[in-house]
Amino acid sequence: MDFLRFVFSFLYVRNWYNGQMELSRSRVALFASALFLFMLAFTIIAILQAPIEYVVQP
Repeated sequence: MDFLRFVFSFLYVRNWYNGQMELSRSRVALFASALFLFMLAFTIIAILQAPIEYVVQP
């Protein structure tokens, strides 16, 4: 758990009242939406780079 907290430390903010670090919902939402957009872009790029096969029917 400490390793994930270290790697994704940019998702945490310090609580004003008790001084402990906690997840920021807005940062998690932005991170998830950016991750989704990157995956969508890579999927679209992979589909568009596939070769097109033309079949001539007699």
